[in-house]
Amino acid sequence: MSGNSPQPIDRVQRWEARTAWPMFVLSVVFFAASVWSLADDSLPVHLRTMLALLILGLWIHFIVDFVLRMAVSRRPVAFIRSRWYELVSLVLPLLRPFLILAYLWRLPLFDRFGAAGQRARYLVSVASFALLFVYTASTAVWFVERHDPHANIVDLRDAIWWGFCTIATVGYGDFTPVTTFGRVLAVGLMLSGIVVIGVTSAAFISALTERVHRAGAGRGRVRRGS
Repeated sequence: MSGNSPQPIDRVQRWEARTAWPMFVLSVVFFAASVWSLADDSLPVHLRTMLALLILGLWIHFIVDFVLRMAVSRRPVAFIRSRWYELVSLVLPLLRPFLILAYLWRLPLFDRFGAAGQRARYLVSVASFALLFVYTASTAVWFVERHDPHANIVDLRDAIWWGFCTIATVGYGDFTPVTTFGRVLAVGLMLSGIVVIGVTSAAFISALTERVHRAGAGRGRVRRGS
């Protein structure tokens, strides 16, 4: 192989850069179809079947894309080590919505704006993670609670409402988990919510502070130049 030929890792990165937008859009469609299928009990059978086939087809597509990139890298262990979060999201059904974050991070849109674009990528990723975290935790509680005869979290929409109320420490009390495992998950959401909200708030405050400092420095240069 000549010295000018791209290395396997370069080919993987080019592949990911070229497919970033399509894969991001497909991951959003996958997430939307999953939520719709789970949340709407009144869906007719044919529509529910179509959604199930769409979800299955997209999931297979994500797996094939992962395997092909791993093959192109020619270093499967290193590839999996650097993209373990993708593999976990593909294997565990409950974590598949987090694929959005993997593809969101690769979008070339942020690279066009230098350091400001990287900060925007970080902020969008942190905010998206917070939303997906609440959704995933709420879905897990719903799965645990829905078949209990004493449960009042039997609808995914109610579970998501409960999740956001819980992580925001509002605690309206409309819905509460009654099973032991459901309560364990709720405690985990409460404790993790402190970290998630703290990190999200810190990221936005840091970006806002930096923007204010830059604006102040810009005005100072204008005054000195006048």
